[in-house]
Amino acid sequence: MSDDYADHASDFSDPLDESFQHNASGIEQSDHSTAEQNESEADSNIDDSVKEERARDMYEESHPDKEQQQQGGREIGFQEANWSVSSHRPHWGPEKLRDNNPLTYWQSDCPDAKKYHIIDLTFRQATIIKQVSMFIDFYQDESYTPKTVVIRGGNSIRDLVDVLTFECPQTVGWVNADISEATETTTTLRETITDRRTG
Repeated sequence: MSDDYADHASDFSDPLDESFQHNASGIEQSDHSTAEQNESEADSNIDDSVKEERARDMYEESHPDKEQQQQGGREIGFQEANWSVSSHRPHWGPEKLRDNNPLTYWQSDCPDAKKYHIIDLTFRQATIIKQVSMFIDFYQDESYTPKTVVIRGGNSIRDLVDVLTFECPQTVGWVNADISEATETTTTLRETITDRRTG
């Protein structure tokens, strides 16, 4: 899901490794490995409804809208920009990026898994974008969640320039990309998923 205020993603505008520690002892490594295996098995046994409830809680509790409104920003909706995507499966189009439901998502429909997946926003007037936010649920669809995202902006599709590239962690939660110092006004914003997790 995407909010641009963009898998949920948000753009905010102004009003105009996991690191792994290795133990020296073979016994400790074995115990650690057994503990990880038990934890993994426990995670896999968690009921889907529990995972969904956790995703909903995370989505609502850490939604970037609250902080952005305090700073004078607002969420960009369909009334302010035309949202389009490079491809989508029936009933899983760009509207799923903006439906405020962490259990739904845009699903591309490209036979070539190596091709980029693109979200375009075309604004009705020049707009200052402060932040792009994406809600990631790695555990709902670990094979196809975004890994690398490139944000580009400009006055049209023809003159887009790179604004920011960021990596999405394997997590359930919001990924917020601050682009307030990298952009001025823009009428076109493109979010390109250049790399996906393959499970």
